[in-house]
Amino acid sequence: MHLTTLGELRPMADNTIKSVRRVFEILELFDKEKKPLAAKEIAKKLDYPLVSAHALLKSMHELGYADFDPPTWSYVPSRNFIALLEWVPDILARERNLLDFVEALNRETMETVNVSRRVNTQIRIIHGLESVHTVGVNVRVGAMMPVTGSLTGLTALGGLSKGDREALLSRLAQDDPEQAKTVSEKLVAEIADDLASKGTASQSDLFITGVGAVCFPVHTQDRREQLVVGVVGPTDRLTVHADEYRRKIHKLTTAFKIKTVFPIKM
Repeated sequence: MHLTTLGELRPMADNTIKSVRRVFEILELFDKEKKPLAAKEIAKKLDYPLVSAHALLKSMHELGYADFDPPTWSYVPSRNFIALLEWVPDILARERNLLDFVEALNRETMETVNVSRRVNTQIRIIHGLESVHTVGVNVRVGAMMPVTGSLTGLTALGGLSKGDREALLSRLAQDDPEQAKTVSEKLVAEIADDLASKGTASQSDLFITGVGAVCFPVHTQDRREQLVVGVVGPTDRLTVHADEYRRKIHKLTTAFKIKTVFPIKM
């Protein structure tokens, strides 16, 4: 049995554009099914109106990002779509050291480990390995949440300078005032202080009862941006093993020469 993560409860922000969200849901369905699909199949599996599925697929086809087979009335992502993302493996290759580190951390802790990137006022999970325990926390790569909606997001805030952090929170207050109210300035400051003093932030039952995490920000190889690595698991295990996991993080960041934003202190 796996617990549900916040990313699964809120995979997209409330203000996402429906048609854009549906395009990505269709692409995720193609990835899951790994075969051409007719509009009727897609509409049924995703619970869309058939006319909407037809319109989206037709637009993807006319833009050159989906091939259409008239005899079967089916669609499949085109070569143009694949070519559009050919640069991604190069980016991942440059971060191979970080991915190897994540694999080692997953083995050492046996918990779910994810890597997230801040995108303006949101945080997106870009890589993840799930717990090997019978009871663990799921990870959904691609899930987006407000930066104030998870420990991962608050850790991303904590990795910023005080001025940049305040500017980002001010922007969030303008763009999404209701979301901005969900987290206190005291909690944001507490996370920032934990990162500065220990190098990691640990919380349990913060946004989801029964889920805890140990998070820390790291630099990419070229130091152009910060990512957040999180060890996530059920509260009962995280509460007991948080210090042990921090020791493992310290050992492995040293072994893999990971550029943490704050020194991991023991």
